[in-house]
Amino acid sequence: MKKSLFLTVLLAALFVSAAIADPGDTLWTRTYGGSADDQAYFVQQTSDGGYVITGETSSFGAVLYDVYLVKTDANGDTLWTRTYGGVLTEIARSVQQTSDGGYVIAGYTDSFGAGNLDFYLVKTDANGDTLWTRTYGGSAIDYGYSVQQTMDGGYVFAGYTYSFGADCDFYLVKTDANGDTLWTRTYGGSAGDVGYSVRQTFDGGYILTGWTTSSGDYDAYLIKTDANGDTLWTRTYGGSGTDFGWCVQQTTDGGYIFAGATTSFGAGAADFYLVKTDANGDTLWTRTYGGSAGDIGYSVQQTSDGGYVIAGYTDSFGAGSKDFYLVKTDGNGDTLWTRTYGGSDWEYGHSVQQTSDGGYIVAGATYSFGAGGDDFWLLKIAGEAPVPDVSIEITPDDPPVTVPQGGRFGFAGTLTNNTEDPQVTDAWTMAVGPQKETYGPFKEFADLELEPYQTRTAHFYQRVPNLAPLGFYDYIAYCGDYPSTLTDSSFFQIEVIAGPSTGAGEAGWVLTGSFSGGEFTDLPSEFALMSNYPNPFNAQTVIQYQLPASSSVKLEVYNIIGEKLATLIDTEQEAGYKSVTWEDSEAASGVYFYKLTAGDFAEVKRMTLLR
Repeated sequence: MKKSLFLTVLLAALFVSAAIADPGDTLWTRTYGGSADDQAYFVQQTSDGGYVITGETSSFGAVLYDVYLVKTDANGDTLWTRTYGGVLTEIARSVQQTSDGGYVIAGYTDSFGAGNLDFYLVKTDANGDTLWTRTYGGSAIDYGYSVQQTMDGGYVFAGYTYSFGADCDFYLVKTDANGDTLWTRTYGGSAGDVGYSVRQTFDGGYILTGWTTSSGDYDAYLIKTDANGDTLWTRTYGGSGTDFGWCVQQTTDGGYIFAGATTSFGAGAADFYLVKTDANGDTLWTRTYGGSAGDIGYSVQQTSDGGYVIAGYTDSFGAGSKDFYLVKTDGNGDTLWTRTYGGSDWEYGHSVQQTSDGGYIVAGATYSFGAGGDDFWLLKIAGEAPVPDVSIEITPDDPPVTVPQGGRFGFAGTLTNNTEDPQVTDAWTMAVGPQKETYGPFKEFADLELEPYQTRTAHFYQRVPNLAPLGFYDYIAYCGDYPSTLTDSSFFQIEVIAGPSTGAGEAGWVLTGSFSGGEFTDLPSEFALMSNYPNPFNAQTVIQYQLPASSSVKLEVYNIIGEKLATLIDTEQEAGYKSVTWEDSEAASGVYFYKLTAGDFAEVKRMTLLR
């Protein structure tokens, strides 16, 4: 029999699992491919909790290399695969799930287009079946690398071109929702300028990174444009060696973070290169990561804790000639942890994304594992703060109260499903008497069903006829409507245990806390706006608030530049605990704000969308 704590304590969230992974630990790995060569360059978590990975394959498809798209479930198990291309070579470098549930894939083609290599854009439905394809370019070579769906439903596509511009220049293509060109731009000087990554910014413009030799050396290059692609400013970063940016993202403070590699700074032949700038591209700090050999960074993302995660490969550390290399930093770029992943041969890490459970998904290529040649390699990595499937949150009365024999005690709280899948949960309670003797456990809920991200208010009260140990007494549990007031104050404490229906209460994990309780009412005592959950989120999030009295209520969502995106509530509401779900399939990744106004009360909180 478990003992409850005697003193009133705050709710303690304990993830009681047989094995809790440390940050950076591998949770699972998967390979995809055939007997020839298959390399993954980009991964994204999809709205169903699974993943979409793209790259190149010579194991399947038409003749040479084709675009290879793999869709998996949340465990990395294959749901379907597709190839796209002609009789020559097609390579994909980027993929994004689109607002209609399908996908847009960007890369380059030798089979189609105006000549040599051209930008190649493929739009599919949710099953990966082709809706349309487009090529962009001229008679020379044009390499496409990065694509993003834009706020207007179209697409922005970046890479570099030898067909247009001065020599080799950054090449930016803006299209409508059908892939038809709205405008194109080139950026660069008299020498070589190579673009690898583009992202739409909060102001509707674009940020691009790559490298330039027009400055004299090989320098990392950052370009900021307006919504029409016209240059607002450019910046170069680096030293006397070779420095390039490979991936860029706008950060929550309105500045930018880019990752790449440097031979100008650092410990060895080449190091991961991370540069943080302000909104004008001026350097706030730079960091290098690596050892005495070559270490190349390909992907960076700001994480929900305000830090950064960078992925690439290392020749300095690990098990083989090259290994996946993952670096997690705080908000100042200082290292929190690093990990290598690989076997006795080589592995290249190309893409990382934080997942909705706080972990990470990393994609690249492996020659150590798989079916033959090199294969797509997908790794699920533990994050800093594992999120339980189901959590319970209850606020105890303070100070403790007593309940006479024959009286009733009660408490109120919430059970929350933190996953994208339905959950079935049991909840139990224990009572503790004056001499710390325990009573119960009492099963309050059996097989309580919770939909994805659903929170259900749980109100329990229990009658204690006498304080005899080990008694199972009359009890009543409510989920929803319940008596507004429970009287009969008395001394007692309760331990609440919630967990999966199998093994709940004993082996079943989620959390425990000790509570003192007594009389309670069903109305909150003050206005409040709670933090949304999940946060960050991939598809939808729930916003909760409470009203102690009937009020005129307005709940609005804004983007980071103050534009109102949605009015979720605008009406008179009765007092009570309230919640609303926000989902906007067209909203891009980034930071958003939600504002509650109720009578004279107003509060704003921040949330992060990760697509």
